[in-house]
Amino acid sequence: MNKKTLSLAVLLALVATSANANDNSSNTYQHEANVTFGSHTDNFDNGLWSLDYRFYFSPVDTDNGPYALNGFLAQESNLGAQYAQIRTLDNSALYRIDGTYVINSKWFVAANYNEVDFDDEGALIISLADDMSEYGFSLGYYFNPTSEFSLSYQAGSASGSSSFDNDIYSHSASSESDNKKYSAQVHSFVPLASFSGLDFLAKWSYIDSSYDYSREMTDKTSNEIIERNYQSKTDSDNNIVNLTADWYITKSWSVGAGYLWGQYDTKSHYVNPDGDYQFSHDDSNSSYSISTSYWWQISQLFAANFSAAKQFGLDGDNTPDGFAIGASINGRF
Repeated sequence: MNKKTLSLAVLLALVATSANANDNSSNTYQHEANVTFGSHTDNFDNGLWSLDYRFYFSPVDTDNGPYALNGFLAQESNLGAQYAQIRTLDNSALYRIDGTYVINSKWFVAANYNEVDFDDEGALIISLADDMSEYGFSLGYYFNPTSEFSLSYQAGSASGSSSFDNDIYSHSASSESDNKKYSAQVHSFVPLASFSGLDFLAKWSYIDSSYDYSREMTDKTSNEIIERNYQSKTDSDNNIVNLTADWYITKSWSVGAGYLWGQYDTKSHYVNPDGDYQFSHDDSNSSYSISTSYWWQISQLFAANFSAAKQFGLDGDNTPDGFAIGASINGRF
């Protein structure tokens, strides 16, 4: 089933559910599904299609804060699943499952597992891996009815190989990558009397990653067989700080601002027939963003979401000039 057929099927199901439940006056839900498209105006075709579903073990009240934050403010145990197609990686697919269990003492634990299947035919992907797997765990605490603090650990790996042989040359290559991420974050919503409220997020992450690549090539066109061997190893330690604030003017409309800072320390080691080389690079940068989003509650169970963001302060010729945009269809019942 392609993404257009899948999206149409979900939309028809949501419309049918909404039409058959107009007499449902409840302001709570336990099931939530979204069909989402996200992209950038500079390269609109290279976007992401996503279908996700979440089940809450206890009803979620839509009168509790902004529509977009109902799930967060509920502080309830839940299970979720997601499928996404990533056009930037030539239609590669992401699969994700996750769950959160909330204890009566307001402590909570969460876990997730992700799998990315690379469809790299004709795409420029350095890794030789056919897929990449990742898993993570979180431990957190709800320190008031609208706020949480959490610590997280995420780990992922990928490996792969390729080979080719003809009368001119033979070629073989292999790659392996590993990454570990440690994070701490505070997320808090502050209700306001005249407006819906302010939503704050502060997050720090430390990422430790490594990438190994080796290649062997034999040239058969000369009288002598010449072997060209190449090996590389790259280790990177990164610190990233992300701060965001969103002002919910109403339950549906918000405007926000964000700050992103990153510090990157990379060490690389290359070995080839010409010699042995080592390089290191230490750098930091920061960027700012402004954003807005709107939640259109079409009916009791049916909504549409729209968002746009603009980033500033990035260095380099590849800095995007346009806007990041997103649109989704939401169903709750």
